[in-house]
Parts: sequence; structure tokens; C-alpha cells
Amino acid sequence: ALTKMGKRQLTLTLVSILAVTLISIGSTFAMFTVSSKSAEYNVVKSGTLNISFDADSSSTIGLNGALPTSDSDGLAQTGNTFTITNTGSLTAEYTVSLQDDKDMITQDNCSDKQLDKGFIKYNIEGTNIKLLSDSIDSTIISGSLKAGESKTFTLKLWIKEDATNEALGKHYHGKIVVDAIQEGMPTATETLIAKANAESLDYNSATDAQKKEMWTFTHKATEQTTALTDYRYIGADPNNYVRFNDELWRIIGVFDTDDGTGKVEKRLKIIRNESIGDYSWDNKDTTTGAEDDYGKNEWTDARLNYLLNPGHESETAGGSLYWNRGAGNCYSDQYDITTACDFTTTGLTEKSKAMIGDAKWYLGGSSTYEDVTAPMFYTRERGTEVYSGRSTSWTGKVGLIYPSDYGYATSGGAKTNRASCLAKAMYNWDDSSVSDCKNNDWIYNSSIEQWIITPSQDITNAVFSVFDTGDVSYDSAFDILGVRPVVHLNSAIKVITGSGTKESPYILE
Repeated sequence: ALTKMGKRQLTLTLVSILAVTLISIGSTFAMFTVSSKSAEYNVVKSGTLNISFDADSSSTIGLNGALPTSDSDGLAQTGNTFTITNTGSLTAEYTVSLQDDKDMITQDNCSDKQLDKGFIKYNIEGTNIKLLSDSIDSTIISGSLKAGESKTFTLKLWIKEDATNEALGKHYHGKIVVDAIQEGMPTATETLIAKANAESLDYNSATDAQKKEMWTFTHKATEQTTALTDYRYIGADPNNYVRFNDELWRIIGVFDTDDGTGKVEKRLKIIRNESIGDYSWDNKDTTTGAEDDYGKNEWTDARLNYLLNPGHESETAGGSLYWNRGAGNCYSDQYDITTACDFTTTGLTEKSKAMIGDAKWYLGGSSTYEDVTAPMFYTRERGTEVYSGRSTSWTGKVGLIYPSDYGYATSGGAKTNRASCLAKAMYNWDDSSVSDCKNNDWIYNSSIEQWIITPSQDITNAVFSVFDTGDVSYDSAFDILGVRPVVHLNSAIKVITGSGTKESPYILE
């Protein structure tokens, strides 16, 4: 139980939720602050929705002094009231969530002082009292609004009455996020393909606006795929930023994606903007078998695969930790070495996992990197040439880029053009004569040497990677390199706002 002195300390340290921000369709509004705001700040208009706050709701959180509070007293407080109005002509499905305000956490320098959400109770109009920790992906209420319809909500938050001393000295910063989708909206793939440039358009002749959008690519049939057309973002910094998993990701493009059952749909393929850390692709001990070395380039059995995907919770280390937003030990170097890893803030949320669909990933390999261009890699990835006993494909949720993804993403540059970059063997991209190939490739990151999903065709533990110099080459599977997860989103995903820039990333629902 809290002492009186402890309660006084809570009054000082839990002063209130310092800044709860309303984000709705790309707009931001300060809901709870320590100073009053004029009425003009209490309305946010954004296309089909209008979100307004009561005048009295912009200056206080109403946590009853931030002391541990009984449920009856928590419900008796005034709370904070806001109204959502559908100003569009179609029915809109909405969700309201209370998420961590990372900007305020950084500004307040309290990332290591976060109040456990198991201590916070909330009530929002028409619902039962719940713990914030029990909300799925932070969602606190959802529903639909007909055209012209409005709904008003009052949110009340308080510290639960039996909070322990663990709550002392802790902070909480949150933001209300309102997402909405209108009936009849085009899918994200339809929205983005409509902006794509024709394959015949010369990159150097395109306008600056055209260069920022996707480009069309046609491919001949391979051993595993029919002739296909896909759409990819290319260049140094196209408009392919997307908000996913409460992080910045990038859209590789739109691809005809097999879900593993033979059903093919056009789906978004995205990659995390930054690495989740440096880990081994596979460092299991294979010296007792036919292969006298550590690690194996079989993705279906790779330890990195087990780390990223569901269904491997029984593993002694790393199993499904990224997928389950967990913490434990991960494989980090050769010879079965492990290290502590924590994905409790960077792993996949429940909402994000629901947006990811199964996809068929092609595991065809290559016997060399020295003579291989992006189109050649594309064909070999979807081929059937693999080291003896290896799989040629895998169906799952989370993978990595192909070499061809990296190669096709270049636009060339001042010294070269796109055609010459695609015609150059990608292992030469650190050479000064073609350095603009990597410098105009948005996937390239000079601070990350990153894993690729593609194995060597004839070396038992060699896996392709993108070097920090820009080359595509081999690494031993037991090495530790950066990991940038790649996923195929469900075909029904829609773009609800954003322009694809870093400052205004696409928001998906």
C-alpha cells in the first residue's frame, strides 16, 4: 500500500498525462495540456471527419490529482469530451486508440520511467471500466458513423486504487489516435498503382513529381512464376514512406503475391526503415553432419526466420520474439552464441500482425555474385537451382529483401543512368565509376550491412547480403548483420491519409 508520503510524491511526479495528442487522418491536436488554448484549436477537420473538443477539455486530464483512485471516484470525474462527426457522403468505420506519445516521452526524457499501463484504468462512453494494459493494440473503442452522423465520447483515466510502490516516480504520456475508413474507398494498391509511371518513360526525362512515384516493370516467366508486372519505388528518396507498427517503414512496391495456396493478389510489400539489430542468419552447429561448418543457408529452418515469425515459441533462444513483441536471448554470432534481445517496443503489435498476410517467398539461389545484374537475380530467385536438399520456396509472414529488390530500386544518377546501373554487376557498386547506382538507391544504407533472404546455390552456409559499401555479395550464415524485416500486407489494406513523404507518411488501415 502507498504511504501518505508516497501519495504526495505521486502528486508531484504523476502530475497528469502531460500531453495527450489527438491524431486524426494526419492532423494533430493537443488535448490535455497545462495551459488553456483558444477555441480555434479545439476543432480538427480532415476530409471526411471533424473532431472537436469541449472547451473545458483542453486544459486538464482530470486524473483527480493523479493519486490512486477508486473506480467510483474515477467515474465521477469530469473527464475529457470530444466529438467525431462524419462530414463525408459515405459511412466511415472508425477506431479510437490511446497510444504512447513517443515525441513527448523523448522531450520529457522519461523513456526509462514509464508508468506500467497495468496501473491505469479508463472508461470511455458506453463501455466497462478496463485496464489500459488490456486494450488490444491500444484500441479503446471502435464503431461506424453514417454520413452526417456524430458521436460524442468522454474519456476518463485514473490510477487504480491498489497501485503499488512500483508506480512511484513514473510518467505516462499518451495520445488519442482516431483512424477511419470510408466504405467504397480504393485499396492501397489501387491508389498507388494509379500514380505509377509507365515502363517506357525515361527516368531522366520524368518530372520531379513523377520520379517520386512507383515505376512499372514487366518480367518474363520464370521456373516458379508466370510473366508478371510489378510496380516499384526507385531513386534516392521516393515518396514511399509508410507508418506501420508505429514506426517508419518503406514501400518496396506492389507485387502479384501468392499466399501459398495459389491465390494471387496485388499486395503491398514493405520494409522497415531501420534495422531491428544485428543477428545471425543461422549459426547452428552442423559439424556433426555432412556439412563441416557452422550455419546453414536453408531459410525454412534458419534461426533468423524463427526469430521473425510465429510458431517457434518453443525454441530455446529467439523463437518468435520479434513476432510476439517479446524479450529473451537471440542468436548473435557463430558457434551457437546468444545475446540478450528485447523487442518489447520494436516487435510487431497486434494491429500490425493483423495487417500482414501469408506470402510465398522464393528461395532460388545463385552460384556467384560477380556477374549478376538485377534482372538476372530476379530470374534466379524464382528458379529452382539450390544447394542439394534446400527448399525452393517458403510460405510465411516475415522475410527479407531479395537481391533484385535492391538492384531495381536504383535510379542511376549524374554519372550513370538507370539502364547502366541495371546492367552492371551489383558487386561492383562501390566502384567510383558506378557509385551513383548505390547513392541513388533508397534501400542502400551506408551504416547497415543487411541480410538478404537469398542463399548461395552451391556453398552450404553462404547467404547474400548488401554490404555497407553498396555491393551485393556473400556472408557466412553465422555472421551477424543488420535485419530489416519485410512483409506483404493484406490486399484489403487502404491508404487513409498521407503523401508518402517522411514528414507525411502514408497511414494504412
